[in-house]
Amino acid sequence: MSRRHPTGSDQKLSEAELAAFRDRVAQMPRRELEAYYRVCHNACRYDDMRVPSPRMVQEFVQVWKRLRALKGTGMGWS
Repeated sequence: MSRRHPTGSDQKLSEAELAAFRDRVAQMPRRELEAYYRVCHNACRYDDMRVPSPRMVQEFVQVWKRLRALKGTGMGWS
């Protein structure tokens, strides 16, 4: 069984950085948010050779939550 290679970055967002990122995501237009979601999704996908960094997973979750909130309110969806 092969081992995963470390990502080299095990840092995660602090509470203050996470709050600032949430604010930034809340102000993103829908198209930009969807594009960033695809980037994060690609970076966090399963790969035998690497594990996504905790920071990238945190960003992915926040973007996903924002998209779900927009879909639930009907805002920004045509």
